[in-house]
Amino acid sequence: MDMEPMTIAKYAGIGAVFFKLDAIATFVARYLPGYNPIINAAAPFLVPLFVKISPVIKPLYTLTDILFLKNVKDSARPSASSKAVVMFCSRTVKDVDAYKKAFAAYAEPMQKSGAGVRCAFSFMDREKANTALQFFWFDGPSDYVSQPSSLTSTYVVATASRTADYCQVWGGFDDDFKAKVTKAAGCKFGFVPEVRGFLREPNAANAAGFKSGSEPMIWISKRAIKPGQMAACGKHFQAGTDLMYPNAPAALGICEFTDADDDHASWSLRVFNDYYDAFKAHFPVPSWILFRMVFNVIPTWVPGLFPIGFSFSAKADIQAAVASNAGNAAYKQYYWDQDLIGPKPDFAKGF
Repeated sequence: MDMEPMTIAKYAGIGAVFFKLDAIATFVARYLPGYNPIINAAAPFLVPLFVKISPVIKPLYTLTDILFLKNVKDSARPSASSKAVVMFCSRTVKDVDAYKKAFAAYAEPMQKSGAGVRCAFSFMDREKANTALQFFWFDGPSDYVSQPSSLTSTYVVATASRTADYCQVWGGFDDDFKAKVTKAAGCKFGFVPEVRGFLREPNAANAAGFKSGSEPMIWISKRAIKPGQMAACGKHFQAGTDLMYPNAPAALGICEFTDADDDHASWSLRVFNDYYDAFKAHFPVPSWILFRMVFNVIPTWVPGLFPIGFSFSAKADIQAAVASNAGNAAYKQYYWDQDLIGPKPDFAKGF
């Protein structure tokens, strides 16, 4: 028996809502008054509940992934196309004032004149004496400018008994980049070719996300992963970020890699260039993104605070992010208008 046109239209509409859940939840969160306070209040109860029942749900994901999840293996997908390089460092310095002067003298002209240099800033770590935090975004490895001796001479060189300094690198580095970067000796460098997630390509298709007009929120963390769970965590994280890529156009980077010396730890990067079009859109509630992450990724994390976690943003943005999810308070917060060394990030340059 044939279905009537109105019945077909009704089921087609339900199907559209079903498959467009991410976009609908993102729209509602931005424009429906009162929605976010309700979701924020419910999240502390719902997320642990979802994690608790995840063993029952995971077989469904196993089946659907076998049938449908082929894009994770496609190296040509947009979320795997970027050649950008991001670098985060923690460096011990001999003299704070000398370091601040030398870093600003290096970073400011490099970012101003370098077409592919979108970030080159630093803060002094508030909890570790004489320790500088540095963050860089280069559109490609050739955009890197070697640090002058006036800057590298301010670093305390690591020894066998003191190796706390580190420099972690995400993205499309090459051998020439590695050779130049490691000349600034004195710390442990992490170069890991296999990166999960994405660094968005600064091209015309992604222009709106780069020139959002908002101040960025940049988060760095090192997360402990349960023994034997890294492969599952990585697979589902990639599937989740492939969903985030089209839904959060101002999320410029959401990626992770396994620590080179600890296969139970993952270095994570988040670059949100707008609160709504990046932070809120990368994890809308309810959404297929949320379900992928809470049923499959979050259960692989070791509970508790991150061993390392920093955020760099406007104060109002990180406060809103914490109100949305109290777990975001795990990041040690640094603000653009307080104690910034070097220039503020400029993701819109060139557009």
